[in-house]
Order: sequence, then C-alpha cells, then structure tokens
Amino acid sequence: MGDLFLAEPNIKYQRSFENYALAYRKINDEYYFFKYKKALENFEDYLKVLFDYSLGRNLSQDDVTTSTFWLIDREEVVGVTRIRHQEAGCAGHIGYDISPVYRNRGYGSHILKLALERAKKIGIEEVIVTCNIENAASKKIIEKNTGKLLGTVFDEEENEYLYKYSIT
Repeated sequence: MGDLFLAEPNIKYQRSFENYALAYRKINDEYYFFKYKKALENFEDYLKVLFDYSLGRNLSQDDVTTSTFWLIDREEVVGVTRIRHQEAGCAGHIGYDISPVYRNRGYGSHILKLALERAKKIGIEEVIVTCNIENAASKKIIEKNTGKLLGTVFDEEENEYLYKYSIT
C-alpha cells in the first residue's frame, strides 16, 4: 500500500475504473457489476451522474444527495465509497466496496476511515453504517473504526438482515 487517498471520480482514472468494474464481472458479482456497468458504456455520462448526485441534482426517487469517492493507491482505483448526506433507510450514511483484486489487504479499514473524515466535513456528526450479518470482513472493518453496534435491521429491498452501527 502506498499513500492512500480519496479522489473525486475523474476521467484520468477511466482505465483503472473500467478494470475495477470488470473485476466484479470476472467473479460473477452481478450486484456490483451492474452498479458500475454504466461506466463501461459511457464513462463521461457516468461521471456526470455521480457529479449530479453529489449536488443533489437529478436524483432517482427515494435517493438522497450522495458524494462518491474512489480510493486510490499508486494511481489505481482500489475501492469506492459513497457518502449519503442523510441516512438512507437501511443503507445508512456510508457504503463502500473494495475491488475483488485488492481484498484482504487492509484497504477496507482505510476507505472507511477516510470516508468518516469526509462525512465529518459534510457535517454528519453521527454516521450510521450497516453491513450484512454474514459479512464478517465488513463487520470487522466497522468495529475497527469504532463502530458501536445498535442492533439488527431487516432490509426488505435486499431481503437480508443487517447489523446497524453508529460511529461518532
């Protein structure tokens, strides 16, 4: 790991982000591949949508203003975090994922730590983060970042139970 930082989505990372998206296709992770597939179809439009969402423009129904950042290590996109400016149902304030190629190397803890710093700058004092109860890695990451378990919730949209944490 080099000097890790969060970058706003940018055309200069196009090749790296396309590889990021394709890594999900290689492991047949339809959820994340679908989330990032639009970047493969038209990268500039994808960036525009992310920019609009960061300003609260052109939001889909039930969506909230969301700032997206890419975790960069040596000019490569290794992770993505989404910071919702308001708690969004079972999703909480922060969501993150690490490329399948870069998992189990400590990037998850770093991306959440950096996202918490950004959330504070946005003005979020108490950050709510959730994870699937079967996702031991994410649970460990949240707890390493001082997450305090509030309990479990059922996400009807995803049909799964989640741990709900608070981080102040």
